[in-house]
Formats: sequence, structure tokens, C-alpha cells
Amino acid sequence: MSYEITMPVLSDTMDKGVLVKWHKKEGDYVKKGEVIAEVESDKAVLEIESFYNGYIHLLANEGDEIEVKKTIAIIDDKPILKTKPKISTKTEPKKKTIKKEKKSLKKEIKKITGASPLAKKLAKQYKIDISNLPTPIHEKDIKEYLLNRYFTTKAKKLVLEYDIFDEFDLNHKIVSNEVLKYIKQNNIPKKVKLSPNQQAVIKNVEKTIQKPTFRIFEEVTISKTDYKLTTIFIKALSNTMIKHPQSRTNEEFLEYPTSNISIAVNRDDGLYMVVLKNIENLSLEEINNFLKEVKTKRLTIKDLKGSTFGISNLGMFGVDSFDSLINDKDSGILSIGTNKNGKIKLIFTFDHRIFNGVEAALFVKDFKEKFDKIC
Repeated sequence: MSYEITMPVLSDTMDKGVLVKWHKKEGDYVKKGEVIAEVESDKAVLEIESFYNGYIHLLANEGDEIEVKKTIAIIDDKPILKTKPKISTKTEPKKKTIKKEKKSLKKEIKKITGASPLAKKLAKQYKIDISNLPTPIHEKDIKEYLLNRYFTTKAKKLVLEYDIFDEFDLNHKIVSNEVLKYIKQNNIPKKVKLSPNQQAVIKNVEKTIQKPTFRIFEEVTISKTDYKLTTIFIKALSNTMIKHPQSRTNEEFLEYPTSNISIAVNRDDGLYMVVLKNIENLSLEEINNFLKEVKTKRLTIKDLKGSTFGISNLGMFGVDSFDSLINDKDSGILSIGTNKNGKIKLIFTFDHRIFNGVEAALFVKDFKEKFDKIC
């Protein structure tokens, strides 16, 4: 019996995933629970485990971008044999052999002299003798030839980055200063491809903006502390969450026994909402250490799922107060402003489908009480 291994759906915003690495080779025997591959979603890298015992047949290569739910491997309970093409022992009649050889020769001649219509048009425009170029020839080959001939290395790089090849008269060697001057005079933007994480953030924002929300504005007083300010707020928020509904279905409110908070973390590789779990059991020191380590920790999809409330702190950048969008399926988010002489402005944003005005007011009241006890 054989089983298909597909590209998993790792988030609500994921359409495709990148196969980062195979941990098994073609034909290897795989045990249930063993890691067979690493996949990068629009948010993080995840290890894929096998749910079956058997021999693996790989259907994708490392680096491939693959649509979700598409088969990337097959596991079979019998060794997968590589079938060799059958070799015919029969000799064909001489006429058929000659006919085949002629057909094959025509294909080779076409391949050698072949050039796409666009390549021919571009070559004619710039009076290029394509017979001197490697074959087969495409438009990109002609452009590459022209770039190397008429642009310095730095100029070529700029032309490709800004996609302005057609804007120059190719009658002299063009240097980078000439290209930069053209870019500034015409206010041409540089095209920077969005990272998978940036694409995920955009999708999440578009989805979140549809939530019915409202806000409560507050202010707290804090004394000197040995911990990061975010640490204090995370602990106070976790102690508050236990007493209040944190999610809902169409017919029920859901009150969770633990506090899992999504924390906005700005890293070198992007902005992530990293989830810290079971915070009610953690000390201030453990939370503080987590905030230090998460800046460089390798994130998996498990680190980005399972939260019910969020927190974001822009106070460290001197922002007085600000509003945040609720992350994914969370019921709310706390936005923390800068510390001004021990006074910090807060904005609580609530999902109105889970919290009405009174319930939100009680949530904030409980939070302030928990916060004051910690401080």
C-alpha cells in the first residue's frame, strides 16, 4: 500500500510552500514519526514527519515552490524499484531507420539555428549577427549580450534592479552614474520582491480589518523594574485572561485554562507574532529570557500558533500611543506606548463579537489590578 505526502497547509494565508530540505534520500526506509523534510511557509519553517512506515519516493526537489496539498512524496510498504527502459532486440527495416535518422537530423538543425521571434526582432533592431551566438537563442539571451556589451558591471546591475533596459540608447559604454542620474530624474522606484512573511502580514491585515472592533484607552503607572517592560505587561495580561472568554464559535464562548499570548517581535528577518504559551506558569525571569532569546531563535509554525490575545510595544521607539490590529484569531490586543515619567498609555482593542462594552471594561479593570500587584 502507498501513501501520499502532500505540501501541508501551515497557515490560513498560505497558498504555496518551499521545500527547504529533504532529510531522506530516494528509496530510504522511513519510520513513522521520523522527520522527512523541512518546509517553509509564508511564516516560518516546519519539519514534516512521516505518519507511515515504508520506502520513500521523492517527487519534488529542494528549493521548489509547491502549491499546498500537492503531492511531494510517496511512501510505499514495498521497496520502490527504478524501472529501466525496455531495450528492443528487433532490428528495424533499413528504410524506416533512414527516415528516423533524417527526422532526428532536422530537429538538430532546427535546434542549432533556432531563435525565438522576439529574439530575432531584437537582434535585427540592434544589428546583431545571431549566427555567432550560442543556440538556441531567446530574447533574454540577446538582452544579456547587449547588457554585457554596452553597460559596465555596476550599471548592468542597476538596469536589472530597476528594469529600465529599454530606456537607453545603446551607442556607447554606459556607466553607473549615467544610470543613477536617469533613475533620479525620472523618479523610478526599485522593485523589491515581498518576502513570504511580508505577504502573510498583508493577507492577515486584510482579513483582520473585517473584524468588528472597539477600543478602550487607559494609563498605568510603573516604578523602576529589573525586567523588560513588556515582561510586566505579558504577565499581567496572562493573569487577566484566565478569568475571561478568549474566543468563540458560532454558538459558544471558549474559556481556556491557559494563557497563550502572541507578541509582536521585530527581527532581522521580519515582523512576527510569536506565541508564548502557558504564561500563567512562568516567572517574570522566564518571560524576560524568552523575549531576549526570541530575537534569534529559529521559528517553526508551532511558535506562531495557539494564541488567544496579543500584545505590541512601540514605546521603546518613543511612540506615545498607537492602535494595533488584532492578530489572526485572537480576541484582542494590547498596545503599549512609551514610558513618560512612569506613566504609560495603553490602548486595548477588542473583538466586539467576543467582548461587549461592559465585558471589555471589566477585563481592563482586572488587568490594572493584576498589573499593580506585579509592580
